[in-house]
Amino acid sequence: MGWEFPRMQFALTPRQQEVVALCHQLGAEALEPGAEERDRSSIFPREPMRALAAAGINSLTLPESLGGLGLGHMEYALAAETLAQYDPSTTMVYVMHLSAVQTVNLAGTEEQKRRLLPPVRHEGTIASLAFSEPGTGGHFWYCLSQARREGENYVFSKDSSFVTSAGNADWYIVETRTPDSDDPSNMLYFVVMGDQEGVSAGGFQALGMNGNASGPMKWRDVRVARENRLAGEGEAAHWNDEAIDPLFLLGSSAVWMGIAQAALNNAIHHARTRVHKDFNKSIADYQLIRHYLARAQIHVDSARAMVYHVARTMDEYRAQGRGHGELLFDLWETKTHAADICIEVTNAALQVQGGFGYKRGKTERLLRDGRAGAVMGPSNEMCQEWIGRTLVGMDLGFWKEAESLPKG
Repeated sequence: MGWEFPRMQFALTPRQQEVVALCHQLGAEALEPGAEERDRSSIFPREPMRALAAAGINSLTLPESLGGLGLGHMEYALAAETLAQYDPSTTMVYVMHLSAVQTVNLAGTEEQKRRLLPPVRHEGTIASLAFSEPGTGGHFWYCLSQARREGENYVFSKDSSFVTSAGNADWYIVETRTPDSDDPSNMLYFVVMGDQEGVSAGGFQALGMNGNASGPMKWRDVRVARENRLAGEGEAAHWNDEAIDPLFLLGSSAVWMGIAQAALNNAIHHARTRVHKDFNKSIADYQLIRHYLARAQIHVDSARAMVYHVARTMDEYRAQGRGHGELLFDLWETKTHAADICIEVTNAALQVQGGFGYKRGKTERLLRDGRAGAVMGPSNEMCQEWIGRTLVGMDLGFWKEAESLPKG
């Protein structure tokens, strides 16, 4: 048996262990082989996403009656963590996709669920979110765009700054301001198909995450039938708190932690196998290197403990009928810490590997991909502001759950 990296022990159920094993297999067979090419050439991971759909991972949290696996947030976190060790860019497509489809599962009508969700598993359809606007950046809870009425239906125009799977998703949840409202935080959701008239996407090239097509989109006089409004007018703020944010923050936190672990695994392997022949010592023979590795693993496991804790708590709350908006503080802390340790650990992994880590390859790609976490909305600075304001009892401003809305 080859060397297996030791890990802090976290109690996983047999089913959860099966999910991890399946995602390792999918990562090794479907995600990692083309990851470098997709990154260098900005190729969208259509085939890897089909593989995730065929295995049911793309519909992991959906009920079995809608083609899903009927699993919970802990399994979702495990899937995101594991897949990110092979290709973070594809995994962020997955996280955004699952956030969208689970929101339809929670907030949609029975007709919307029957129409939109079974094809996720059976046809491999991909969903995404289109929230951010150029004028408000990562403050996605504040819309400058606004829909207008057309009888019982709607028309809207909007520019989106960053949309994961831009131009590649089959449908999007689009957020915009409710018609007739002067309040930019009074928003609603539309489900918009990717091939609708008036929908277009730009390209994306960045420091990292180049395979997930997180480019701009334009929506020009897009017509939305009443049956494609998701939830009620003015209810987007509620579902941001109860569905979109918890799902995205949990999934993305797991991705940053998975990236860190993968980079650290590379560094450990390099330290064990790279020998300086002038002194006949491996890199691991140097105490400084061992301490780099130890410190990095401690930090990864600290993020892992937070991610697993909040995932399990989300499952407990769901079983009790409690909303996930109550857990936003926990999620802000988890996201901030996971994104920070990702930067720290990928830097340490490169340092351990020296020039080999600096060369183009997996560690270099993980470092670039992982740097996205701290700036991706809500940025670490924004999360820290919400954490700090909560600690001292200050109002959170626009980040408030709409009152008197149905709890799903």
